[in-house]
Amino acid sequence: MSEVLGLSPTFAKGIAVVVASFIVFIGSVYVLLSAYFGPRMGYLVLAVSFFGWMIIFSALWTFGAPGTPKNLGPRGTEPHWEVFAAGAGPMATEYPNTARFPEGWVTPDRVSELPEAPPTSVDPVVTAIQEYLAERANAQLGPEAQEAPAAEAEGEEPFRFVPANFTVENVRFSTAPDGTPLAVADGFYSLGGPRLTVFVRWDTGNVPVYSWAFLGASIFGFLVHLPFLDRAERRRKAILTGGTAPPWYGPA
Repeated sequence: MSEVLGLSPTFAKGIAVVVASFIVFIGSVYVLLSAYFGPRMGYLVLAVSFFGWMIIFSALWTFGAPGTPKNLGPRGTEPHWEVFAAGAGPMATEYPNTARFPEGWVTPDRVSELPEAPPTSVDPVVTAIQEYLAERANAQLGPEAQEAPAAEAEGEEPFRFVPANFTVENVRFSTAPDGTPLAVADGFYSLGGPRLTVFVRWDTGNVPVYSWAFLGASIFGFLVHLPFLDRAERRRKAILTGGTAPPWYGPA
């Protein structure tokens, strides 16, 4: 949530740009189509064309193509290390490895001994734990405690912990019975504080979720509008080949 709030000005601008692009680019095409086909059929032609184009576009995001890798569109959750438990030492969790700690946990240079070697980079583990400890520390401060006396001076911000305030060491790895890569490390406030044993697991994320969502929505929109366009085109063809046109009340 804090990351979203921090990006709120950019996020608002992004929404404005998307809305403006729909109005300018799609709206201008609709005006031209409605001037020729009429408002209803102009919309149907535009909708079927738009959703057909989006099917092709989102299919490239989802499946890729020769020379085009997958997931070039909107991306979901990236693979990352996620904290799932923290305490003073071994503890019972959904993974039995945590209760047996340090038995079965190896240093980064011995990950090849594990049944399924996890991502061996220590830096992402350290970063994930530092961010967790900073978030937990700020939550314990509370809104009133954050108003430190120094913040009363004009132009100063209330005190907040940042990830760099915490030290993480003794990183070790393990593999859960279900194959989930695990890691553990000791984390503490650099200027003094209790030492916590923090357990993290590897989350594979869900990068293509938005690509699949766009593809599904595009197919649905195409199938919904296509029968209406077909019926409108048949009616228009009947008029052009001898039927009776509806009364004309002026420009479309």
